[in-house]
Amino acid sequence: MKTSKQAALLAIDVQRGLLGHDTPVCEAEKVLTNIQLLVDKAHAAKVPVFYIQHSTDKVLLEGTESWQLIPAMKPLSMDHSIHKHHGNAFEDTPLKGELDALHMGKQD
Repeated sequence: MKTSKQAALLAIDVQRGLLGHDTPVCEAEKVLTNIQLLVDKAHAAKVPVFYIQHSTDKVLLEGTESWQLIPAMKPLSMDHSIHKHHGNAFEDTPLKGELDALHMGKQD
């Protein structure tokens, strides 16, 4: 069986404007608690953490309050930040390149 040499954690769209949206996220507090638990465990295990934030020219404008990560998410200096403009975090972003640079997903 082939296994990956390393893993990374992707925290995607954990932003103020998405979690405070008119349509509430089902069990948002539980979801956020679980995401923070995973981030804490990744940090403890020295697993790279990528915070991926969505923006468009109409909603979640980059730099605005709604675009910011929720306050519970406190990236460390070693964490990675990716800004996306499409639903796919790999489309037109440096995510694949950054993962490749860290040898993520390379098979034995």
